[in-house]
Amino acid sequence: MTERFICQIDHLACHEKGLFCFGWALDPVARLSQVHLVLHFPDGSCQRVKATMGKPREDVALAFPGNPNAANSGFMMIAGWNRQPPERAELVFASGDGQTWRSSLALPARDPEAAKARVHGAYLLRRVWGLARSGRFATLWKKALHYYRGSARLEAPDQIALANCVAGRNARLVIDHSMGGGANLFRERVVADWIAQGDVVVLLSFRVSEMTPFVEIRDASGVILVQALKAFDSLRGALLGARLAEIFLNCAVSFPDPDSLRDFVAGLKAATDARLIIAIHEYFYVCPSHFLLDEDGRYCDIPGPDRCSSCLSKQEEGFVSLTGERSVVAWRQRWAALLTLADEVRCFSESSIRLMKRAFAGVEMRAQLSPHYVVPLRPVARPKPDQTAVVVGIIGTISVHKGAQVVADLAAAIERRKAPVRIVIIGSVDANCPAGVVTETGPYDQDELPDIVERHGIGIALLPSICPETFSFVAHEILSMQLPLMSFDLGAQADLVKACSRGRIARHQDGDGLLGEILEFAHILSLSGK
Repeated sequence: MTERFICQIDHLACHEKGLFCFGWALDPVARLSQVHLVLHFPDGSCQRVKATMGKPREDVALAFPGNPNAANSGFMMIAGWNRQPPERAELVFASGDGQTWRSSLALPARDPEAAKARVHGAYLLRRVWGLARSGRFATLWKKALHYYRGSARLEAPDQIALANCVAGRNARLVIDHSMGGGANLFRERVVADWIAQGDVVVLLSFRVSEMTPFVEIRDASGVILVQALKAFDSLRGALLGARLAEIFLNCAVSFPDPDSLRDFVAGLKAATDARLIIAIHEYFYVCPSHFLLDEDGRYCDIPGPDRCSSCLSKQEEGFVSLTGERSVVAWRQRWAALLTLADEVRCFSESSIRLMKRAFAGVEMRAQLSPHYVVPLRPVARPKPDQTAVVVGIIGTISVHKGAQVVADLAAAIERRKAPVRIVIIGSVDANCPAGVVTETGPYDQDELPDIVERHGIGIALLPSICPETFSFVAHEILSMQLPLMSFDLGAQADLVKACSRGRIARHQDGDGLLGEILEFAHILSLSGK
């Protein structure tokens, strides 16, 4: 690498079947266009995995105040393999002006635990200093709470302690990822209800930041055990000693060995009288690309098996690589067997039932429609008619599948055409956007939304997700505020928009086309007085 390019790895965790890392990279001359991890295996083969780019980095922005790309210079990488681990790995960075840089990624560290703690600790100190220096104390506090709630120290595996916690007790098992979002919020509500009934709850999850499966046990007294899990057999043995009432498969995304997880669930169901419920928070059982995005990052609409197999063979997404699967036919056959064992396949929207039926014939016989409850928010005051600019509100953490590139393209079109439109993101976006067009407010609490919307004069909400949502809490919150809403014709969000008098389905995902539709929608709203 030359002196022009700067790169730093802040955190690296390895597993026998995968790795996770994050850091930042900056080219002072041009914006980075791509980041890939290239894995080199002992048999001479290579595997490319795409990184998630555009992650917010306040610390880097403070260190490089003159570089407009510094604020979103973060990247994150998860990669997996279903064979012998790679013997070496390298990160490949490409800039918009055609320049390419390569950086070796050490696998594994000589002392992985010590290296992980040292590097990650330094990263945290920089983030804390950056947020404090910029005066964003509310954001700092919320990030600290999120970090410490999700980073409890994992005790070493202890099969006896695990068994003693549940022996002879009424128990429920919930299986879920630990990456945050709506699925985790729903899980916590379900767990709270079980504990209120007097049950002991066993959470089986996978901590991506450490690439470690773990078990957490809770009852009315609180968390009574959190430990790493070496093998599913030890958990199975403990649960067989309990009175297991229910197995709740909330989400299987991020587990590096989904075949073993699936076999564990099927075996436990067969060995007990437990009820098996499988929740549909995304479409992982349909395809390893669980947001149903194809190799080009576009919604695939669940095509035929030949097209699916072609797509999977070219996929470079990290979570796809973590499954180790490249045959959609084999994938669906194995998950269909588990879905057949389920007492209930819980869907949160009609859209999810429709899409699941396209992949699994007969699944509707077990599907139960159970929409989430969303606390309604108060209606907001609409902007004054003399407001010179249309203010578009986008709510949430806008990652790739949530439409980060859509937002970046829209912002670029607004700036290029000098259109009377501003964007306010109540949350954050994983993309570099012109500061004169886009404002990011940072983390928020749900009950703060109406006040934030009114403070910024937001007149239209845009839900830019490029994948079909299985429910969309955000869409329900927007409509409860009686705020006009635009979305693409995808999933549960489109069903809501079509049923709303203040809704509009956008036909264009490109910046110029979408901008035109926003201006047209704003004009129609002004004429109708809605």
